[in-house]
Amino acid sequence: MPDLPYFDLLMADRPNRGEFGQLWEDQVHWGYWENPEVADGTLADYIAAMERMNCVLFEAGKVADGQTLLDVGCGFGGTIRQIDARHSDMNLTGLNIDPRQLAIAEAESRPAVGNEISWVEADACALPFEDNSFDRVLAVECIFHFPSRERFLAEAARVLKPGGYLAVSDFVPVMMFFGRTPIWMAIRTRVAKSYGTLGKVPLRSYRAMGSRAGLRLEANRNIRKHTLPTYPFLLKFFRAQDSADTRKTMIVGTRWMTWLSKLGLLQYRVYTFHKPA
Repeated sequence: MPDLPYFDLLMADRPNRGEFGQLWEDQVHWGYWENPEVADGTLADYIAAMERMNCVLFEAGKVADGQTLLDVGCGFGGTIRQIDARHSDMNLTGLNIDPRQLAIAEAESRPAVGNEISWVEADACALPFEDNSFDRVLAVECIFHFPSRERFLAEAARVLKPGGYLAVSDFVPVMMFFGRTPIWMAIRTRVAKSYGTLGKVPLRSYRAMGSRAGLRLEANRNIRKHTLPTYPFLLKFFRAQDSADTRKTMIVGTRWMTWLSKLGLLQYRVYTFHKPA
């Protein structure tokens, strides 16, 4: 199982209903603001922005009623629950390598009438499903934790039905070669102190990786500017925590992410892949 300091803190804080546990109670990802200038810096605003980020992925993945859908890296199940509340006649599967997260997801999820929800413990790079099993696959801000982005894309392509779609969100260096320089590797080490295991930097572009897997890249959207209010909110939130361990763990990596994103060196991209029929 990958080393994820921020999830370890979340797991420790959830039983006490502490502030940190409430921050990422349902969703565990960045927020999306169509107009970043209206962000007000409150917890409620950030939680709403995380739900909007899910909607960006739903649109990218062309999520609709009557689908079989796999959410890889499902966390505490918030994305699955949001789909369940919005759509009907759905067969939804959440997958995660961490049994602690899955136990919470299962305990807190009740499918709407006509929908089905299941939870699977497995490695995203070795999906335990037959070929052509799903209409849609989502990977919301988690692929950087996987051992290999390219292996995951190959596995997602395998389990997608012909004509199916995959939507992925990821932090991507502005230039792929920069992601393989010594300075970037040093920065990754500092980010990992907060956000944990980061997979290998891909040697190929997403278009090339998708093509090798048999997927066609249909859309590639950089939404970095729409995520920027995340950073001042998180830094202020972490600095206000009573726990010195939380402050020490979370502020270092978040500062580096803030700096890279504000300078435009780190993009936040949403990719849509199509498996030809």
